Amino acid sequence: MRHAYLILAHEDAVQLEALVRRLAPPGGPDRAIVHIDAKSALWHETRGRFLGGIGTATVIPNPVKVRWGHASQIAATRLLLAEALREDFAVAHLLSGADWPLAPRETILAEAVDACHIEAAEGVQSERMERVRLDSRMLRPDPAKPWQWYPARALRRLSTFVPARKAGPWGAWHKGSQWWSLPRDVCGAVLTEIDRAFASGLLAGTLCADEHLIQTIVAARFPARIAPNRRFVRWSSGASPDVLTGADWDAAKASGAWFARKLSRTRDPFFLAAAGTAPPLAARSEDG
Repeated sequence: MRHAYLILAHEDAVQLEALVRRLAPPGGPDRAIVHIDAKSALWHETRGRFLGGIGTATVIPNPVKVRWGHASQIAATRLLLAEALREDFAVAHLLSGADWPLAPRETILAEAVDACHIEAAEGVQSERMERVRLDSRMLRPDPAKPWQWYPARALRRLSTFVPARKAGPWGAWHKGSQWWSLPRDVCGAVLTEIDRAFASGLLAGTLCADEHLIQTIVAARFPARIAPNRRFVRWSSGASPDVLTGADWDAAKASGAWFARKLSRTRDPFFLAAAGTAPPLAARSEDG
């Protein structure tokens, strides 16, 4: 029985390589599949070559350009699911390159085989999927770039005149964290429904579909199998979670979570030092 780790990444080759080696050590049974944002410097500069020596890792060869809040986030996840489903696995985990494991693989497998560890709260921020946002490709315009700022603002105002969508094919929209752990059969069903959503145009003009689409599909198709999402995340304020440091690690380990997010090698590399991998990884990534 194997894990499939589906990783969305966009920066820091050293930390990403350390994560892949920690999750899916060479010669082990598990597999890491990595999507590197096609618009990131990491992709342009490396094409993921720094992961080429890890036999348990696969880099998506034709990634998408991922934009915050845009359906491109679902498109990237779809590529990861499609690649994972080419082989057998028991459970797949969607992670970011800033995550880090907390629990041993055996502990996770013992608890995760049949359950859908995902957040899915009904009716929360459903307007994100019901409204049509004409500015969906420019959700974060830069005020310093007037050629971007003014068209984006105009499109946002025009969006208020577009009628709301009718109810989707899975009933009420549900919301939850983008990150989840799902059994293989559920992953197959989710991939089919994602393709249905893209083919129907349902995701055009949506906001943060990554926090609604898969959550709604799972809630509609597998409601009895939903279980708590096993992520340790700390929020203080703003739209992004706090960056964890070594001072947070005891609380993270005691939480019963399987994964922690988010961590930064440049902020506090304690997790790399604990793994005993930071120096050689840094040397390899700088050379390659």
